Amino acid sequence: MHANGVGQTPARAGQTPMRTPRDSFALNADGSQALVSATPQDVKMREIALRSQLKQGLASLPKPKDTEWELELPEDQREAAANEDMLMEDAGERDRREREFKAAQEALEARRRTQVMQRRLPRPVKVDVPALLSSAETIQGTAQLLIAREAAALVANDAIKYPLPGSKVSGVPPRLDTIGDEELAEARLQILSETKPKPSFAEIQASFEGRSKNSLLLGLGCYGDDEEEEEAAMKKAFDSIQDSIATTAEEGIKLEKKLGLHLGGYQKRQKMLKDKIGDAAEALEKANNALSGFKTLAISEEVAIQRRLSALRDEVGFVSRREREAQELYRKTKDELDALRANGVNGHY
Repeated sequence: MHANGVGQTPARAGQTPMRTPRDSFALNADGSQALVSATPQDVKMREIALRSQLKQGLASLPKPKDTEWELELPEDQREAAANEDMLMEDAGERDRREREFKAAQEALEARRRTQVMQRRLPRPVKVDVPALLSSAETIQGTAQLLIAREAAALVANDAIKYPLPGSKVSGVPPRLDTIGDEELAEARLQILSETKPKPSFAEIQASFEGRSKNSLLLGLGCYGDDEEEEEAAMKKAFDSIQDSIATTAEEGIKLEKKLGLHLGGYQKRQKMLKDKIGDAAEALEKANNALSGFKTLAISEEVAIQRRLSALRDEVGFVSRREREAQELYRKTKDELDALRANGVNGHY
């Protein structure tokens, strides 16, 4: 008993294993065992396998409890989403705007052409530029000379830019100066104001006498429109408003469809997040229960260890005392036996 002694606490039923439950979910499993010489393809295949294993583990979790969740975006995100929706443009609207812009550019370019090109008036097939310029120089008068030179230059440039089938241009036309749209409009306005015929004396007298018969205030008679003009203006305004209403309704339908798509996406996202939150909550509850159980088990084991150590100390003391008593009894018995043997040898037996 002294040789062997009491080595350690023997394994008994209900004793906890030496391994702790800290990493029982394999959360710290990483690629530490991967080879250093692994190729990027091996690393990618390993990541795919880990993702698949994680998805299978999440899929095996029990179904979460039915809980209603309501998601609300912050104000800044709502404004950003609204601005993004407003910035998004339908392909048909973009194409229509591009067509309108192109048509406006073509109309503006057509208005920059000469009146002969705009009205599709007949033009000469053969144009002799030197002859036209020479003919213009023979005209007397500064204004008529300038007009003849400009007309010759316009005819020659039209023949070069917009040639007719079978046309022939001889000579080099003079270069035309580039005139802006505002300057052209101002020039047309001045031409109209200068070329408009002046009213006769009879028309002026009739207009002056008609003012006294006008029921409107003096000086406002020119603003009175007749019924036909008023009706035409109202029809034009009605058509414009009707077109605006149709355009607004079409935009509203498109916006409603777009919002429906966004709402469907948000609802799908909300359902997915609800499932994930439920799974995470259930896993957390299980982990908390396991942690509480292990803490209780650790406390119980601590108390049991103290109790077992006390019992073993008492048992060791009892065995040591019994050993001393047995050795004392053995010594007394042996001394008595030795005394008896000594008496027998001396003849007293």
